[in-house]
Amino acid sequence: MEEQKTVTNNWREEITEVKDILKIRDGEAKVVVFADEGIKQSHADFGNSVCFSVITPDSEEPKRFYVKANNFNLLAQIKSLGEKLTGVKAKISRKGSMRSDTRYKIDKQL
Repeated sequence: MEEQKTVTNNWREEITEVKDILKIRDGEAKVVVFADEGIKQSHADFGNSVCFSVITPDSEEPKRFYVKANNFNLLAQIKSLGEKLTGVKAKISRKGSMRSDTRYKIDKQL
């Protein structure tokens, strides 16, 4: 019975509302504060990813920022923000309009 409960809870955690996901358009930049250290998660749209909760100045509710697990460049940029991410303020910039040509850059803000 306990195993059934675990399976039920797992799939519910993988479902997110569209409004919960941080969206950045081509040429846009957003300042965020990391609300956690990130967790590995599988997502229907993003595949195997690391999911970070971030807070934007225009919302008190955390949004999810997914980084594909094989996006080593972006994950290295996030790692370079420091040993502890929670509370770190950063600017995330996007260039590219499609998944195939999109590149993100993350800069720590003071």
